[in-house]
Amino acid sequence: MPTTARVAETRSERLIEDLLSAQGWDLRRPPQGELLVKQEYKDYPDLREALVKSGKGHGSGSGIPEYILVDHQTGEPLAVIEAKARASDIDGAVRDVQHYGSACVEAGLSPLAIAVAGTEEDAFQIRVLKWVQSRWQEITYEGKPIRWIPNREQVQRVRQARGTVELRPAVPPSQVLKEKADEINRLLRESGLKDEFRPAAVGAIMLALWKSGGALRRDKRFILGDINQACGQAFWDAGKPELSHSLRVDEANEKLAIRAKRICQILERLNITSLSAEHDYLGTLYEEFFRYTGGNTIGQYFTPRHVTRFMADLCEVSASDIVLDPACGTGGFLIAAMERVQRTTKLSRQQLVQLVQKQLVGMDNEPVTAALCVANMILRGDGSSGVLKADCFDDTKFPFRRADVVLMNPPFPHEKTDTPPEKFINRALEGLATRGKAAIIVPASLLVRADKQTWRESLLREHTLLAVISLPDELFQPYASSTTAILLIEKGVPHGGNRRTFFCRIANDGYRLKKGVRVPQPGSEMDRALQEFLRLGSIPGFCGAAPLRTGEEWAPGAYIPARPPSMDELHVEIADLIRAKTAFVVRFTPQIKTLLAAVTAGDLTAKPYTEIVGGKSGNRKFNLTSGGTLGDAFDIYYGQKELHSKERLVPGKALVISSSGGDNGCYGFFDFNNLIAPPFATVPSTGSIGEAFVQDFPCGVTDDCLILVPKPKTPYEALYVAAAVLRRERWRFNYGRKMTPERIAGFLLPATAATLRWIKKEIAKAKRVEKQALAVLADVH
Repeated sequence: MPTTARVAETRSERLIEDLLSAQGWDLRRPPQGELLVKQEYKDYPDLREALVKSGKGHGSGSGIPEYILVDHQTGEPLAVIEAKARASDIDGAVRDVQHYGSACVEAGLSPLAIAVAGTEEDAFQIRVLKWVQSRWQEITYEGKPIRWIPNREQVQRVRQARGTVELRPAVPPSQVLKEKADEINRLLRESGLKDEFRPAAVGAIMLALWKSGGALRRDKRFILGDINQACGQAFWDAGKPELSHSLRVDEANEKLAIRAKRICQILERLNITSLSAEHDYLGTLYEEFFRYTGGNTIGQYFTPRHVTRFMADLCEVSASDIVLDPACGTGGFLIAAMERVQRTTKLSRQQLVQLVQKQLVGMDNEPVTAALCVANMILRGDGSSGVLKADCFDDTKFPFRRADVVLMNPPFPHEKTDTPPEKFINRALEGLATRGKAAIIVPASLLVRADKQTWRESLLREHTLLAVISLPDELFQPYASSTTAILLIEKGVPHGGNRRTFFCRIANDGYRLKKGVRVPQPGSEMDRALQEFLRLGSIPGFCGAAPLRTGEEWAPGAYIPARPPSMDELHVEIADLIRAKTAFVVRFTPQIKTLLAAVTAGDLTAKPYTEIVGGKSGNRKFNLTSGGTLGDAFDIYYGQKELHSKERLVPGKALVISSSGGDNGCYGFFDFNNLIAPPFATVPSTGSIGEAFVQDFPCGVTDDCLILVPKPKTPYEALYVAAAVLRRERWRFNYGRKMTPERIAGFLLPATAATLRWIKKEIAKAKRVEKQALAVLADVH
């Protein structure tokens, strides 16, 4: 074979492998993977028998298709693939692959036939065919041959269908998008683009590919100009000429001109030119691309797609609703509304296009973000959209048309001069029709801060608070660590005194933080939260419905009933506490021995905290009694005000406990002589909130901690039960809702006789370890 022909064939094979990997196929050889290359099919008897006499065309000898996709478990052929090096040879590739496919059909097999013509560097053509009623028929999308190799699920669906089926583009797997994101970011970085300019560049290329149908000249002299021209034309055709320069590439960037060809190739492999109204493709790709290698590149945090879907479901968005987002970002909430309509109705594509154009209204004042959102709408609306580059507070035409639903995640303020979230909420409600619903993400501080109480009360005088649902603390990480919640409000109906509000705490949204990236995990509580909201259900520790307390906060932690821990759960928590204290003793044995010696010699004094506090102003005892609760078993105090400013402390012999979450709360050893006599428990009210510990040594305690002193009737072992309970309930508190004596005194204290006996035995074991550590030090000296 001539060298040039072989090179072209190799490039064609690379194209096929790229197309397969973009759809999540495992390119390894079975049984680990799903791909057979050329002669490898001969290891499979059924395939060998079918193909051994199927020479190409009318020739003779063994037929050798380029690739065969197989089920890695059964070895059943799913698709045969034939390639040609030139896109113009697509008919020849179709003819050959039909020949191989027919041989398989005659042998009782039912693979699809896939023809690919072109190379990894040039334009390419794809045809996917299925054997139906004695002939091969093309798989189409909207009446045209599909331009991608189907993924595994699509192949199985097509093969199992009786006749032909229409396929819609599918978003590639997350891992594939991550890999492509890494490559695109590398190419943009090598082109000299800073983080903040990359979203606009990728958005421009995506929109240009879609607008041109992939017909961009790939020569470095023309490609950037073609991208800008096609992208700008898309905005003009959508009636948004003011945004035509917001998404563009720098035509003078020679490095980008060289790499843009590869970026186009990557995006084409991901079906960019086949985008449809049914998919939030741009939003999904944007989120995947930039959350891995830059995240908040244009100064905003974008709401995860599963959360936007959840909020659209909370509002029960219907096909007749007008949906408004006054701070729309890239349009995730608007697309979530459209996707819900698609899931719950049987609208045609044209009806979905009309929905995009007429019923999805968005505003954003940041030019690049607004342009990305308009592009998102263009890609599924085929034209105009209701998205504007505008400030919802200044635009004189707001609210345009009264909306039935508001979905929004307003920008969180970082400076005192930033717009507070309640102003966005008030403005959004102005754009909502009476009895319309608004689902809005807010910082948790808005629910509890005393200076927001007036606003909360004024909202209830005019509207109804239907639900407050707290979200995982890490939802917006690694870009932001804000604790957030969803408010669900019904406009124009005053909140009656007996009206019950639904409160819920979602601890698992189906993702977890791993190495700075949120990755999927099992056990999502999103569906359960939606179901319980619809029936105003109550699940201890998860959700509950209750009337709002007059003048009180809206935090879910104040209303959701506690879930009593099982015996096993309690034992696990207590065992951790005992180990933590033992580890602290072992680590600080020299300092502890010095501390105890100083107390024995009278160099340091330790008194019960009741004597230390006495009648002093600035600290008081909270003696809140209720049978079987913490307040019934313990006197609850704040820590020592003289330790409020720790900067003045100098090293010494006295142990000081603070809001530290490690080393049993130890802040260090300092020159301080007003120690509290043990035993008692400490629990940070700020800092490492809820990281309670039991203290067995004389120490000072800073005033960012609460102190639980056992009452005369309370056994020592109950301190561990109390600390375990506080740790389990710490989810109810955050920097906006601090732990206070009033808030914890009513927690149940499950200090059964059996539990106390078990604790006593575990403590005895731990004490032996601690004594050994102290003895070792004595021997050393």
